[in-house]
Amino acid sequence: KKMNFTDTVTLIMGCTSAFSVMVCVIVVTMVTLLGLCKHFMYRLATYQVVGALLMNVATGLAFLRYAGLSPKGSTACHVNAFVTVYFTWIKLLLTLGMTVHVFSYVVCRKSLAYLEWFYVAFSVLVPLLFSWVPFLTHTYNIADPNLGCFIDTSRNGIIERYSIYYGPLFLLMILDMVTITGMAIYVKRRSLTHTSSVMSSSLNNPYEAHRQGLLYFSPLLAYPMLFFVIILFPCLFRTLSTL
Repeated sequence: KKMNFTDTVTLIMGCTSAFSVMVCVIVVTMVTLLGLCKHFMYRLATYQVVGALLMNVATGLAFLRYAGLSPKGSTACHVNAFVTVYFTWIKLLLTLGMTVHVFSYVVCRKSLAYLEWFYVAFSVLVPLLFSWVPFLTHTYNIADPNLGCFIDTSRNGIIERYSIYYGPLFLLMILDMVTITGMAIYVKRRSLTHTSSVMSSSLNNPYEAHRQGLLYFSPLLAYPMLFFVIILFPCLFRTLSTL
């Protein structure tokens, strides 16, 4: 059987998800074994990896169903669709929360580490407020051959797709990217500022302490950008398939 465009895209997404799950598991295992979780920055990074793991598990389940390797029936389809929406929102809120943490430190010079428990709870619990809505309206279903199990294309389904998924997802991602871009510019400028005074002083210099903090947190800026790139193509593919 000759593969069409949908088969090709689904196969690529399935293979990518399998590889990503393996990498995420290895990273989380290494972070745990090396005891890096005691550092706040590494915990923030680990939350991103766990969020990516969940998203790729959802994509992998969709691929298995498309390939005929998962249980059939409406219940399995409903669970698959729910997991896709729920896990995507967990990853998005974890990314937004990390952006808020980094912004607070980089721009406001204030650590929000004491709010870490709230950050995690908010990212996990808030998506439950709206990801269960399609269960009530019975719109978690086989959407179409291109999308597999998702929010269907009924009138209520289309409204829910754009109100609880595409609309806020794209809006928050754009807001996050604008914030990240601004912080990246700020970090670059601040890291080059006060160089002469720093070279002649110790770490007791507040400018040097802040500069070191910027360098400490700056790698985290890559996670939201990477998430945006990874999620953009699947979201565009799903959106265009409904037009």
